[in-house]
Amino acid sequence: PLPRPPPTEFENTAAVETIASHPELFKIVTPIHVERFRDLLRDHPNRPFVESVIAGLSEGFWPLADTRSSGAPDSVDYSTAASWDDEEKLKFFQDTRNEEVADGRWSPDFGQDLLPG
Repeated sequence: PLPRPPPTEFENTAAVETIASHPELFKIVTPIHVERFRDLLRDHPNRPFVESVIAGLSEGFWPLADTRSSGAPDSVDYSTAASWDDEEKLKFFQDTRNEEVADGRWSPDFGQDLLPG
C-alpha cells in the first residue's frame, strides 16, 4: 500500500490546527471520480493497495516528507527575498497563479499573514 503520514506528523499541532481551521486552503482536487474508481477496482486482488490509492485520492497523498525531525521552524516567510524586477517573469507568474486558482488547484490569496504550520 501507499504510505500514510506517520503519527509524528500529527504531533505538529500548528499544522494540524491550520488545516482544521482552514480546510478551504487544502482541497483535494482530482479529475478521478473516486467512487467510480472504487467500483471499477472492486475485484482487484491487491485490496490494501487499492484502498491506499482511494484514501490518497479522497484525503490527499503523503509526500513522504518528515517535517518534524529537522528542527525547522513551523513557518518561514520568504516573501521579502523575491525580486520581481523582470516584468515578463512577473506576468508569467501572475498568469500562472490566476489559472491555477481558477482551476481550483491552488488556494486563493488568504492575506499577508502567513499561517502557522
